[in-house]
Amino acid sequence: MVKLICFVKRNAALSIEEFHRHWREEHARLLSDTPAARARILRYEQNHRVRRDYERDDDFDGVAIQWFASARDFFSMITDPEYQAAIGPDERYLLDLERTRWMLTDAEETVFAQ
Repeated sequence: MVKLICFVKRNAALSIEEFHRHWREEHARLLSDTPAARARILRYEQNHRVRRDYERDDDFDGVAIQWFASARDFFSMITDPEYQAAIGPDERYLLDLERTRWMLTDAEETVFAQ
């Protein structure tokens, strides 16, 4: 199991409110409705930045986490023509791709939980 951890940065053309609404309502639906993504993503999580936290800085707008059975599944998804046609344009609309940061990680190791 691998996880994609993605620190997302909104497209500067979008307000904070527009970004969060679109990410929550439109982008999530696209991922869910696109077979190339739906077949490979085991779990998709959106972590939206708390509005008050923007007072500190404006570096990132949230964190997306996606679970995959393997890194191969992740890479085959993002290179799939169906994914590129359906989700690629929305990513370019929604995100500042130059400032968005991501990494693939091993499954988490829980150190502490209550």
